Parts: sequence; structure tokens; C-alpha cells
Amino acid sequence: MWRAVARIAERQHGVVSRDQLRGIGLTEATIKQGVAAGRLYPLFRSTFAVGHPRTDRRSRLIAATLACGEGTVISHGTAAALLGLWEYWPAEIEVIAPIESGRKIRGIRRRFVPPPPSELVMRKTGIPCTTPSRTIVDVAGITGPKQLAGAVEQAAVLEILNVPEIDGILLESRRRGTKKLNRVLEPWRRYSPRVRVRSRMEAKMLPLLTHHNLPIPECNVKLRIERETFEVDFLWREERVVVETDGGRFHGNPAAQARDGHRNRMLARAGYRVPRFGWDELRDDPDQVIAEIRHFLSSLVVP
Repeated sequence: MWRAVARIAERQHGVVSRDQLRGIGLTEATIKQGVAAGRLYPLFRSTFAVGHPRTDRRSRLIAATLACGEGTVISHGTAAALLGLWEYWPAEIEVIAPIESGRKIRGIRRRFVPPPPSELVMRKTGIPCTTPSRTIVDVAGITGPKQLAGAVEQAAVLEILNVPEIDGILLESRRRGTKKLNRVLEPWRRYSPRVRVRSRMEAKMLPLLTHHNLPIPECNVKLRIERETFEVDFLWREERVVVETDGGRFHGNPAAQARDGHRNRMLARAGYRVPRFGWDELRDDPDQVIAEIRHFLSSLVVP
């Protein structure tokens, strides 16, 4: 019987629920004996770690969903952190739970929002949670514009931003934060669903261009210059302007700087102008960055 318990726990990051233990034949007396003998270690209400008291974040997330009953999913800020949309983990595990469960469990915060349909639920490392689109809608009601914009930008970087799907969710029911989310999403609605960005810096640049009514560029495209091929961040073909965004991770070392210098020279020989901007410039003085880009786009190249 305890081997059966271990098999269940193995599928659930080392935790089981009381209902699962009963389902394989353990009585209340046996469960109590298991706790006393160190086979089971209580976690949230009616959930246990199996074999040892050490738990990690994944096991606690699974335990929270088990404690709140069938149909419970990780949601809101906790789902955003789990999906990689932001780095901050809320102090309490946020869930959407069935109406009759999930109340007053220490360490768990139940969010009272419409439950997600099955197509807006997924599993991340075996943990049931809301999909990226539903998560973005949910966090719009609990966070400020800056952090919400960051989540949307990160979703774009991870290639999991689905603006049409988010719009569909917003049409289904009135939700807190809808106006704020619409403002954040408005620039992204102008871009192709296939737009590809590789960094938060690029994802921050795109909405700024739209906000200031600048032409929409091609993103992360390859240019053939003589016998070499270069991938550039933003390209305006007609204006022959390439904008590069330099993040320290990819550009802050001597080899990368030498590579960038060679690429700039080759692009210049082919008639492209290549303004480059760093993260600090974009973060601290975005209006100046946009003004410089506008200047390059509006000025003609004299043959």
C-alpha cells in the first residue's frame, strides 16, 4: 500500500492528498500512523509530503491545488511567475478554486474570478495553471501598468503572447483591469502575430514605436550584405534604417563588440544607417530614443 502511495507522489512532485490516500484504501487510522511514523508530513489542509519533510516550490504548488479540491488551478501572480512572465513570486499561492473550497487555508489565496474553461488551463511541469493569455487577463486586475506591460513584453519574448486570444477572453465577461490591459495591448495589435522578439529590450521598443506613430519595422530579419548574412533587430527597408538594441548579455563583451563593429561597417557600406541604443537609454529617456529614430526615418540618404 505504501508503494502505491509512493507511485502517486512520484507523479505529483512528492505530495499526495487525503482523498488520494483514501482512494487506494488507507483508513484514517493508517494515515495517522503514517504521520506518526514519518511516512507522511502534513502540508496544507489534507495534503502530505511523502517520505521526507523537504518540499520545493513545485511540490507546494501541487499541494495547494490538491488542498483546494478538484478543478483548482494556479493563477494570477503565481501563474505569471510559474510561466516565466515575471520573476516575483507572491507570498501566498494564488489559485482559482471551486466555489465550495479553497477558503481560509494559510499560505493560499483564493482569487474570486470566473473559473477558466478547459482550453484556458494547461500544465507547467505537471502543475495545473492558467494559460499565458488567461494569466495576463487575471494579473491585469491586481497589478499596475508597468508590471503588466512587463508581463506582456516577456510573453512576447517567450513567443507565448496571443493578443487575439486575450481579446476573446476580455469579450466574455467584464474583468478588473480591462482598460489598463487594453492600453498595454494596443501597440501589439498592430503587429503580425508572427512578430518575433528576442529580448525584453526589443519587446519594450515595439510599443514605443507604435505609441509615437512611427512606421512598423520588420523584426529580427536577415540581411544579405555581399557574401555575409546579418540578423538585425529592427529594419525599415525603404528608409534603409537598421536599429540595434544592445543588451549587456549579448553585446557587453569584447568578442561581441568586435562582431557588432564589423556588422555596422558592412551595413554602412551597403547604404544602411545603424543607430544603436542601450537598455539604460531606452529605460531612462525613451522620448529621446524615439526622437532619434524619427530623425533617421525622416531624413533622406543622399546618393
